[in-house]
Amino acid sequence: MTSMSNNTNNTIQTFWVLIGSLSAFAFSLLSSMILSRYFDKADYGTYKQVMYVYGSLLVVFTLGLPRAYSYFLPRIPINEAKSVIKKINLVLLVSGLLMSAMLFIGAEAIASVLKNKDLASPLKYFSLVPLFMLPTMGLEGILATFKKTKFLAFYNVTTRILMLACVTLPVIIFNGDVSFAIIGFTIASFISFIFALILKNLPVKNEASDNTCLDYKEIFAYAIPIMFAGIWGIAIKSADQFFISRYFGQEVFADFANGSLELPFVSMIISAASIVLAPIYSKKAFENTHNSKKEILNLWRNVFEKTIKLIYPLVVFFFCFADVIMVILYGDRYETSGQYFQIKLIVNFFTLIAYGPLLLSVGGNKYYFKVHMYGAIILIGLEYLSVKFINSPLAVVWVSVLCQIGRIMAMLLFVSKYIEIKLINLFPLKLMANLLIPAFIILYGLRYLFTEYLILNNLLLIGLALIFYILLFSCWVYFRKIDYHTIIKPLLSKLLNR
Repeated sequence: MTSMSNNTNNTIQTFWVLIGSLSAFAFSLLSSMILSRYFDKADYGTYKQVMYVYGSLLVVFTLGLPRAYSYFLPRIPINEAKSVIKKINLVLLVSGLLMSAMLFIGAEAIASVLKNKDLASPLKYFSLVPLFMLPTMGLEGILATFKKTKFLAFYNVTTRILMLACVTLPVIIFNGDVSFAIIGFTIASFISFIFALILKNLPVKNEASDNTCLDYKEIFAYAIPIMFAGIWGIAIKSADQFFISRYFGQEVFADFANGSLELPFVSMIISAASIVLAPIYSKKAFENTHNSKKEILNLWRNVFEKTIKLIYPLVVFFFCFADVIMVILYGDRYETSGQYFQIKLIVNFFTLIAYGPLLLSVGGNKYYFKVHMYGAIILIGLEYLSVKFINSPLAVVWVSVLCQIGRIMAMLLFVSKYIEIKLINLFPLKLMANLLIPAFIILYGLRYLFTEYLILNNLLLIGLALIFYILLFSCWVYFRKIDYHTIIKPLLSKLLNR
């Protein structure tokens, strides 16, 4: 009974984190849609370059510390939690100050490297943002540890709406340029900073505050390998972009850029689950008993199965209609983008659970770093060879996908050794087969029937296929008694306040 209650609570906590992730995605999408229409290409490109510089430097200046909350807080007495939060916050604040100073002082140099003289001024306006935003990071780890993710959802939704308004309204109302958007971003960041500091202390506001024995050396010993893994992660993400843009020209890169998508809801579901699970894994790993490992395995399997049920039917749909979806999004000229999209989607059949939180909770942070380091070196080497000997942009993407699957398997191998089971036993193979095979048969059958015997435009084709797919797949799920009830029921109960 307790296990069932915990699983239900974890599902609800994940749901609230997912709401926050959706708001972040919505802000990114809506702000891009609005600014791309009000700015000319040069100004819009400058705005995106500011965000690119910020995102790239974040990996270095956050020092891997946001993950430290989920690791240390479940392992210490509640009366020391306030002290730990203050310690990590102080480091993030100092790091934010250093990043702000670097952006302000180095704005001209960065603009020169990116060959955009108009970038320097917006970077200087933007330079205060890291000072405000770095101390907000890790909020999800604190609130997830204390089962307060409802506040996280509220924070993310309200701050993203605020940020959207501050960034876009000055541009729309005053016909502002990039500086207007950046100043709006900075103002929203300051308000988010104040709000986040309040929420970071909310779970421990009424608790005693004793000095913790946890020192900075222990904190950095945990966080630094994660930071270096993130740096190698940047190399991994940019490798195929570099080789395709350098060796195959702008038109091929345009096809690749549009098709090189990862379905946002997949990463949202996995990320939301990882935020909720990280403190639980850390606590169980700290106990380090045979029973705690058994509990981790049961939790892993429960989350894995729920994620598969949510993700597989969606990924198969997008895989089967990849070319049609690209044409709907970008027009007939980008039908070729469907090939890249299909290849990239293969990864989503393997990225079904966040291995990072468990790996980092059981002392695997150095292994995590090594997998990223060696993975990046192998990826860059293989992509270079594919360019030289195969000379196909599709080959570059295949190499990227296969290397990513290889890194996932390396991580899961570590997990299987820790839990003391065979790697193959981490996967619910029967459930995977029961979802994948029928989904492919139904969708390719529908596509054949609709394209061969009906004359439909792309939107109508996708719409009809989706409706019939939902009906037929639901019948299959009911026939095979695949349980979706345990995923939906706790969410409905919570939403309806039953």
